[in-house]
Amino acid sequence: MRRSHPRNKLFRYILSYVSVLLCFLLTRYSVGGTNNLPKEGPYILAPNHIDDVDPVPIAAAVRKPITFLMAQDQEKLPWYKAWGPWSYGVLLVNRESVQISTIKKIQQQIIKKEIVCIFPEGTIKGRGLKKGKRGVAYFAIKNEIPIIPTAVMGTKGIIEKIKNLKREKVKIVFGNPIFVKKGDGEEEITRRTMNSLREMLTADYL
Repeated sequence: MRRSHPRNKLFRYILSYVSVLLCFLLTRYSVGGTNNLPKEGPYILAPNHIDDVDPVPIAAAVRKPITFLMAQDQEKLPWYKAWGPWSYGVLLVNRESVQISTIKKIQQQIIKKEIVCIFPEGTIKGRGLKKGKRGVAYFAIKNEIPIIPTAVMGTKGIIEKIKNLKREKVKIVFGNPIFVKKGDGEEEITRRTMNSLREMLTADYL
Protein backbone atom coordinates (compact mmCIF):
# COMPACT_ATOMS: atom_id res chain seq x y z
CA MET A 1 0.00 0.00 0.00
CA ARG A 2 1.69 3.18 -1.24
CA ARG A 3 1.40 6.88 -0.64
CA SER A 4 -1.34 6.89 1.95
CA HIS A 5 -2.06 10.11 3.74
CA PRO A 6 -3.46 9.97 7.29
CA ARG A 7 -2.58 13.61 8.01
CA ASN A 8 -2.38 15.41 11.32
CA LYS A 9 -5.80 15.40 13.02
CA LEU A 10 -5.97 19.16 13.58
CA PHE A 11 -5.05 19.78 9.96
CA ARG A 12 -7.78 17.40 8.78
CA TYR A 13 -10.30 18.88 11.22
CA ILE A 14 -9.81 22.34 9.76
CA LEU A 15 -10.00 21.09 6.19
CA SER A 16 -13.26 19.28 6.89
CA TYR A 17 -14.77 22.76 7.23
CA VAL A 18 -13.38 23.64 3.82
CA SER A 19 -15.60 20.83 2.54
CA VAL A 20 -18.58 22.40 4.31
CA LEU A 21 -17.94 25.68 2.53
CA LEU A 22 -17.54 23.99 -0.87
CA CYS A 23 -20.72 21.96 -0.45
CA PHE A 24 -22.88 24.91 0.51
CA LEU A 25 -21.42 27.20 -2.17
CA LEU A 26 -21.50 24.74 -5.06
CA THR A 27 -24.54 22.54 -4.31
CA ARG A 28 -27.92 22.61 -2.57
CA TYR A 29 -26.55 20.65 0.36
CA SER A 30 -28.41 19.10 3.30
CA VAL A 31 -27.64 16.63 6.06
CA GLY A 32 -29.92 14.40 8.14
CA GLY A 33 -29.52 12.00 11.03
CA THR A 34 -26.51 13.65 12.66
CA ASN A 35 -27.98 12.62 16.03
CA ASN A 36 -27.07 9.05 15.04
CA LEU A 37 -23.36 9.84 15.01
CA PRO A 38 -21.44 8.86 18.16
CA LYS A 39 -19.78 11.82 19.86
CA GLU A 40 -16.36 10.23 19.46
CA GLY A 41 -14.66 7.51 17.43
CA PRO A 42 -13.91 4.84 16.76
CA TYR A 43 -16.81 3.91 14.54
CA ILE A 44 -17.28 2.97 10.89
CA LEU A 45 -19.19 4.99 8.32
CA ALA A 46 -20.67 2.70 5.66
CA PRO A 47 -21.90 4.81 2.71
CA ASN A 48 -23.28 3.82 -0.66
CA HIS A 49 -20.94 4.88 -3.46
CA ILE A 50 -22.12 7.02 -6.39
CA ASP A 51 -19.21 9.18 -7.48
CA ASP A 52 -15.48 9.59 -6.88
CA VAL A 53 -16.13 12.82 -4.95
CA ASP A 54 -18.42 11.20 -2.34
CA PRO A 55 -15.86 11.70 0.45
CA VAL A 56 -16.21 15.49 0.23
CA PRO A 57 -19.90 15.80 1.25
CA ILE A 58 -19.47 12.97 3.78
CA ALA A 59 -16.60 14.81 5.46
CA ALA A 60 -18.59 18.04 5.41
CA ALA A 61 -21.46 16.28 7.18
CA VAL A 62 -19.29 14.73 9.91
CA ARG A 63 -16.99 17.74 10.41
CA LYS A 64 -14.35 15.63 12.10
CA PRO A 65 -11.20 13.88 10.82
CA ILE A 66 -12.03 10.69 8.90
CA THR A 67 -9.86 7.90 7.55
CA PHE A 68 -11.20 6.95 4.10
CA LEU A 69 -10.45 3.63 2.47
CA MET A 70 -10.04 4.18 -1.24
CA ALA A 71 -9.07 1.95 -4.16
CA GLN A 72 -5.48 2.27 -5.38
CA ASP A 73 -6.63 3.31 -8.84
CA GLN A 74 -8.15 6.46 -7.28
CA GLU A 75 -4.73 8.06 -7.02
CA LYS A 76 -4.73 8.42 -10.82
CA LEU A 77 -7.76 10.72 -10.68
CA PRO A 78 -7.21 14.50 -10.88
CA TRP A 79 -9.47 15.16 -7.86
CA TYR A 80 -7.46 12.75 -5.73
CA LYS A 81 -4.14 14.33 -6.66
CA ALA A 82 -5.52 17.78 -5.91
CA TRP A 83 -7.60 17.02 -2.82
CA GLY A 84 -7.18 13.56 -1.31
CA PRO A 85 -3.65 13.83 0.10
CA TRP A 86 -4.41 17.30 1.45
CA SER A 87 -7.63 16.57 3.18
CA TYR A 88 -8.47 13.49 5.24
CA GLY A 89 -6.71 10.30 6.10
CA VAL A 90 -6.65 8.28 2.88
CA LEU A 91 -5.60 4.63 2.91
CA LEU A 92 -5.24 3.12 -0.54
CA VAL A 93 -6.53 -0.44 -0.90
CA ASN A 94 -6.10 -3.08 -3.59
CA ARG A 95 -9.67 -4.03 -4.57
CA GLU A 96 -8.72 -7.55 -5.62
CA SER A 97 -6.46 -8.57 -2.74
CA VAL A 98 -6.36 -6.68 0.56
CA GLN A 99 -2.85 -6.97 1.97
CA ILE A 100 -2.00 -7.74 5.60
CA SER A 101 -0.21 -4.38 5.80
CA THR A 102 -3.45 -2.64 4.80
CA ILE A 103 -5.42 -4.43 7.52
CA LYS A 104 -2.78 -3.43 10.08
CA LYS A 105 -2.97 0.23 9.04
CA ILE A 106 -6.76 0.24 9.34
CA GLN A 107 -6.45 -1.36 12.77
CA GLN A 108 -3.97 1.34 13.79
CA GLN A 109 -6.47 4.04 12.89
CA ILE A 110 -9.22 2.32 14.89
CA ILE A 111 -6.92 1.97 17.89
CA LYS A 112 -6.30 5.73 17.61
CA LYS A 113 -10.09 6.16 17.92
CA GLU A 114 -10.39 7.41 14.34
CA ILE A 115 -13.62 7.50 12.36
CA VAL A 116 -13.12 5.09 9.47
CA CYS A 117 -15.13 5.29 6.25
CA ILE A 118 -15.46 2.11 4.19
CA PHE A 119 -17.68 1.96 1.10
CA PRO A 120 -19.20 -1.54 1.39
CA GLU A 121 -20.00 -1.75 -2.34
CA GLY A 122 -16.33 -1.19 -3.15
CA THR A 123 -17.05 0.47 -6.51
CA ILE A 124 -19.15 3.13 -8.24
CA LYS A 125 -19.65 0.95 -11.31
CA GLY A 126 -23.17 -0.24 -12.10
CA ARG A 127 -26.61 1.13 -11.33
CA GLY A 128 -28.35 1.35 -7.98
CA LEU A 129 -27.24 -0.16 -4.69
CA LYS A 130 -24.80 -2.99 -5.30
CA LYS A 131 -23.95 -6.04 -3.23
CA GLY A 132 -22.05 -5.22 -0.05
CA LYS A 133 -18.64 -6.70 0.71
CA ARG A 134 -17.69 -7.90 4.19
CA GLY A 135 -14.94 -5.42 5.05
CA VAL A 136 -17.20 -3.15 7.11
CA ALA A 137 -18.54 -6.08 9.14
CA TYR A 138 -15.07 -7.58 9.61
CA PHE A 139 -13.56 -4.49 11.23
CA ALA A 140 -16.69 -3.64 13.23
CA ILE A 141 -16.93 -7.13 14.74
CA LYS A 142 -13.20 -7.46 15.34
CA ASN A 143 -13.17 -4.20 17.32
CA GLU A 144 -16.78 -4.23 18.61
CA ILE A 145 -17.44 -0.74 17.24
CA PRO A 146 -20.69 0.56 15.70
CA ILE A 147 -21.46 0.87 12.01
CA ILE A 148 -23.25 4.01 10.81
CA PRO A 149 -25.04 3.34 7.50
CA THR A 150 -24.67 6.53 5.47
CA ALA A 151 -26.90 7.40 2.51
CA VAL A 152 -25.31 9.57 -0.18
CA MET A 153 -27.63 11.16 -2.74
CA GLY A 154 -27.14 13.61 -5.61
CA THR A 155 -23.40 13.32 -6.27
CA LYS A 156 -23.55 11.39 -9.56
CA GLY A 157 -21.74 13.45 -12.20
CA ILE A 158 -21.64 16.39 -9.83
CA ILE A 159 -18.38 17.86 -11.16
CA GLU A 160 -19.78 18.32 -14.67
CA LYS A 161 -22.95 19.86 -13.24
CA ILE A 162 -20.90 22.33 -11.20
CA LYS A 163 -18.89 23.22 -14.31
CA ASN A 164 -22.20 23.98 -16.01
CA LEU A 165 -23.15 26.23 -13.07
CA LYS A 166 -25.89 23.89 -11.92
CA ARG A 167 -26.36 23.66 -8.14
CA GLU A 168 -27.53 20.08 -7.72
CA LYS A 169 -29.27 18.78 -4.59
CA VAL A 170 -26.79 16.77 -2.52
CA LYS A 171 -27.93 15.03 0.64
CA ILE A 172 -26.20 12.93 3.30
CA VAL A 173 -28.27 10.94 5.80
CA PHE A 174 -26.86 8.98 8.74
CA GLY A 175 -28.89 5.93 9.75
CA ASN A 176 -29.35 4.25 13.11
CA PRO A 177 -26.12 2.72 14.46
CA ILE A 178 -25.67 -1.02 14.02
CA PHE A 179 -24.07 -2.35 17.19
CA VAL A 180 -22.05 -5.53 16.94
CA LYS A 181 -20.13 -7.89 19.17
CA LYS A 182 -17.53 -10.59 18.74
CA GLY A 183 -19.12 -13.75 17.41
CA ASP A 184 -21.61 -11.95 15.17
CA GLY A 185 -21.66 -13.22 11.60
CA GLU A 186 -20.07 -11.01 8.94
CA GLU A 187 -22.69 -11.99 6.38
CA GLU A 188 -25.59 -11.05 8.67
CA ILE A 189 -24.04 -7.71 9.67
CA THR A 190 -23.34 -6.93 6.00
CA ARG A 191 -26.97 -7.74 5.15
CA ARG A 192 -28.24 -5.46 7.92
CA THR A 193 -25.96 -2.64 6.78
CA MET A 194 -27.09 -2.84 3.15
CA ASN A 195 -30.76 -3.14 4.15
CA SER A 196 -30.43 0.01 6.23
CA LEU A 197 -28.94 1.85 3.25
CA ARG A 198 -31.70 0.55 1.00
CA GLU A 199 -34.35 1.91 3.38
CA MET A 200 -32.77 5.37 3.44
CA LEU A 201 -32.12 5.81 -0.26
CA THR A 202 -34.76 7.33 -2.48
CA ALA A 203 -36.66 5.24 -5.02
CA ASP A 204 -35.01 6.95 -8.00
CA TYR A 205 -31.58 5.89 -6.73
CA LEU A 206 -32.56 2.24 -6.23
